[in-house]
Amino acid sequence: MKREREASESARTAALAAVAQLRLLQAHQQALMDSIDDLAWLKDTDCRFMLVNRKFGEVFNLAPESLIGKSDYDLSPPDMAAHYQAHDRMVMTSRQVERTEEEIHRPDGEIGWAETIKVPVFGADGEVVGTAGIARDITLRKRYQREVEFLARHDPLTGLFNRRHLEEQFEPFAARHPRFAALFLDLDNFKLINDTDGHSVGDELLRQLASRLKGEIDRNDLLVRLGGDEFLLLSPLGSDSPEALDHLATRLEAAIGTPYEIGGTKYVVSSSIGIAVHPEHGRDRQTLIKHADIAMYEAKKKGRNRVCWFEEALASETTARRRIELRIRDALKENAFELHYQPVNDARTGRIVGAEALLRLRDAQGSPISPARFIPIAEQTGLIEQVGEWVLDTGLRQLAAWRAEGHLNLRLAINISGTHFGSPRFVERLSSRLRETGVPGNALELELTEGVLMADADGNISTLARIAALGVALAVDDFGTGYSSLAYLKQLPIHRLKIDRSFVQGLPVHPGDIAITRSILHLAQTFGFEVTAEGVETQAQLDFLRDAGCPAVQGYLFSPARAAADFAALLAPEFSA
Repeated sequence: MKREREASESARTAALAAVAQLRLLQAHQQALMDSIDDLAWLKDTDCRFMLVNRKFGEVFNLAPESLIGKSDYDLSPPDMAAHYQAHDRMVMTSRQVERTEEEIHRPDGEIGWAETIKVPVFGADGEVVGTAGIARDITLRKRYQREVEFLARHDPLTGLFNRRHLEEQFEPFAARHPRFAALFLDLDNFKLINDTDGHSVGDELLRQLASRLKGEIDRNDLLVRLGGDEFLLLSPLGSDSPEALDHLATRLEAAIGTPYEIGGTKYVVSSSIGIAVHPEHGRDRQTLIKHADIAMYEAKKKGRNRVCWFEEALASETTARRRIELRIRDALKENAFELHYQPVNDARTGRIVGAEALLRLRDAQGSPISPARFIPIAEQTGLIEQVGEWVLDTGLRQLAAWRAEGHLNLRLAINISGTHFGSPRFVERLSSRLRETGVPGNALELELTEGVLMADADGNISTLARIAALGVALAVDDFGTGYSSLAYLKQLPIHRLKIDRSFVQGLPVHPGDIAITRSILHLAQTFGFEVTAEGVETQAQLDFLRDAGCPAVQGYLFSPARAAADFAALLAPEFSA
């Protein structure tokens, strides 16, 4: 009996020691698992958890020991649980290490992402007895990755698709919809809002605008913000395409034109919309969008706040305009502009009393481009100020050269554009050039149109006074064609009125031209202005103007505009001081 009790006690002691050893081993295993910063676990062949670490429990807000014996079905939605277990079984079957990225469904309903490594666990006999896994939380990385992917194809301000998405999806869109319209939308007075009320107001307006546009389009449409206040809409067409497109454009115009309330202030913008149709107006992305853009600019030219359809004639005109724009840019770089000079003559004696500098430009082949063609393009492209600076500099240097030759009584007239005149440092640069060339101010006359003078009559008074203080004379070009206010005209330091050639052409026959010319001459006499009549081409016109008291004339009757060397040949010796 004693031996039996001793044997039993020994067995009990051995069992307790084994249990203690097992618990110690489990504690070591748990400690090892808990030392891992990522989620870690062991599963048996039935895909039930045998061991999980503290991090795993924290994710599911449960104590690690409470998860022992549970399966993924106890922790995740059925579809995800089935996915996890299918992956576990694949690991056990393949007996290979598997890496994957998986969604994690947390008990609070949030969905995260984990980068998971799963390995088969082998028993002493080499058979698979389960799996082990480690999962690293990559939720923030995934969110950042998705945000980067979103921003790569979306506009961050409005959330609309961007140019990159358009480039990637144009061909698939065309494959799904063989015939569709491209609507190019541009806001008409958005820059004014940005400049006067700030970019924060402009940004909020664009966000509201994008929301409105999304509310007006179909699920098959593709809406893109191209940049700034430009948007593009691709819309599939049916058999009633013209009517449907007109209706769509009308809806878009109405949505855009509805007032926007921002910070307690209401803002109103309109839009110009150009429409081109695939494949008639372009099969590839660049051509189609270019033609829609051309149509949009035609809408701008026709007064804005309207819709224009693309026509082939518009493309030809745009190509020609682009060619001239490039020629202007090249001419500025290469000093390829020319100044010609047309004499201004005394109406009674015919003696030259001055000259007007006239800008000339030739194309790459040497053919002349009409100023009526290239000057408006220079204005519209913002190049006119650079061109004006070139004209002013070149004209003053030529005048200085003539003065050095002894022609000290010659006064040179130079036309100034509204953009050039309105630049903040115009008077300062003018003064500087007069000093650099040594030309006295009273040898120069600047010509400005009525439209420029009246655009900001009150503001211009100060600028014109500063110019007059330099001794520079001021002339109103093309007088009678604008809408001058006599109340303002008498306040301006004006020296000369130039009768527009459109009135001179009808002299001395057309009663209206006769009346207008006599009125201008009477007005000039009343205010003490000098007068020059432009475009004098016949002796009859000259006779009428001379008899009516016009002191100076210029035109083809005396001479066309000439290159500097040819003009100098016209100057009589007695014209020198």
